[in-house]
Amino acid sequence: MISFFTVLGRHIKSAFLSLFRHVAMTISSSSAVTVTLILFAAFLLLAGNISKFTGNIESDFRIHVVLNQDQMQQEQFDSMHSQLLALEHVEKAEFSSKDQELELYIEEKGEAFALYRGDSPLGNAFFVTVDSGDNIETVTQQIKNLPGVSNATYGGDSVSQMVDILNTVRIGGLAFVALLTFLAVFLISNTIKISIYARNQEIAIMRNVGATNHYIKMPFMIEGMFIGIFGALLPCLLAYFGYEYLYNTMGGQIFTSAFRLLTPIPFGVEVCVVLVLFGALVGILGSSHAVNKYLKWVR
Repeated sequence: MISFFTVLGRHIKSAFLSLFRHVAMTISSSSAVTVTLILFAAFLLLAGNISKFTGNIESDFRIHVVLNQDQMQQEQFDSMHSQLLALEHVEKAEFSSKDQELELYIEEKGEAFALYRGDSPLGNAFFVTVDSGDNIETVTQQIKNLPGVSNATYGGDSVSQMVDILNTVRIGGLAFVALLTFLAVFLISNTIKISIYARNQEIAIMRNVGATNHYIKMPFMIEGMFIGIFGALLPCLLAYFGYEYLYNTMGGQIFTSAFRLLTPIPFGVEVCVVLVLFGALVGILGSSHAVNKYLKWVR
């Protein structure tokens, strides 16, 4: 164990010396990682809030189930409640009396309908919550077929289309991240490759004295890791303080409360942690790829 930490310390020292010895290449590769991670940070901020928007919309997905006028007895309400809960994908069903329905109607349409208080012409209803926006249309059709139901509505196709658009953006974002990852690995791999070629004599001597491939690779992998971490510092600062400024400027939401933004803490901090880890991982992968190709070639 002591030997392991001794060797690791030597590798870290060697990696730092190499970074400072080849400072121009270090800055070049870190800059490439920085550009990539700035784009990645923008995607993370966007994707995180899109997930929240979608979750908010789906959590507000409720089917308004209006009962027939002859559904007036408590036994009928209890029976309908049980039938609704028995449907697949239904999470809960909340009863709304005809007087409560009238108050909601007055709130939406105005006080002109207040004269109907005490003798509401509206029917009793239920508000049904489903487990996912993907299932709301199917559940609505099932509810319409239940006896005693006058109508069931959930907001129409526009709501479902909005959720589909947000999900499409998220899927497209994942493909974008995959492309950015490939680009970052490629850039770091090429930079480390240049460093390897500049130190080919040093590597040849290490091979001649019996150094294993693992021993040769470790300093380069640590070097790549630090390049990735250095490249993540500026994107972290831009992501956190830029997002905090945007959040405060917009009052924490976009247009309505349904599109509330995630708070800078902890979301901004989480994005920074992901950027540093992603930068380190990409650096390790890029340097490992470059060294492996070189060690195979020199054989």
